[in-house]
Amino acid sequence: MEIGRIGFGTWGIGGGYWKADYTKDKEEIEAMKYWLSKGIRTIDTAEMYGGGHTEELVGEAIKREVRDDVFIISKVWSNHLHYEDLIKSGKASAKRVGTFLDLYLIHWPNDQVPLCESIRALETLVESGIARHIGVSNFDVPHLREALSCTRKYEIFANEIKYNYFYREPEKDIIPFCEENKIKVIAYEPLEKGAAARVGLKEALSYIMKRTVPIPKSSNKAHIDEIVNAVSGHS
Repeated sequence: MEIGRIGFGTWGIGGGYWKADYTKDKEEIEAMKYWLSKGIRTIDTAEMYGGGHTEELVGEAIKREVRDDVFIISKVWSNHLHYEDLIKSGKASAKRVGTFLDLYLIHWPNDQVPLCESIRALETLVESGIARHIGVSNFDVPHLREALSCTRKYEIFANEIKYNYFYREPEKDIIPFCEENKIKVIAYEPLEKGAAARVGLKEALSYIMKRTVPIPKSSNKAHIDEIVNAVSGHS
């Protein structure tokens, strides 16, 4: 499966910043299964979310799914970008999810680590079957240029950034650069923490889906239904 027109995020599920929370595991797994049942089958997670526990919950949610019917994105944290550290993180994420990763991203740039070293590690993970595609997150144009110069065997598949109806700064340079270089743009916080309701979910999502893949996050079935209905003409 290739990346969908829309996916769902998992920040806050199973814990927060490097800290696990096991109190709502059952409910969170059911919410992810509900997203999947509605045809939203691109899942975004990261090793930092819940200190890895979020990835474990994603693994539980997809356990009975046909692997080729889901697209799993995860991200390596900025203090794990040296070659051996990144390889270790990628393998650990895949183990927690229980399968290979469709897309593995550098979560944030770290100018203290040579970017080409990190890209080389990402390419190694593709060669070893841990990941299918490589990419970045929160990269500005200078970092994107550098990343492109570092690739040897595999293309930068995507850049995941904050972008929504109310925050359009990326339209100035990041999105045009990505489009010129055939880099997909994944939009996190696409509903601006609920502010999208002011203009309507359909309008807010339709606007950013013209150029990006939004990954809204919700564990509320009624809200998930609203999102799915709002994008029904786009999926």
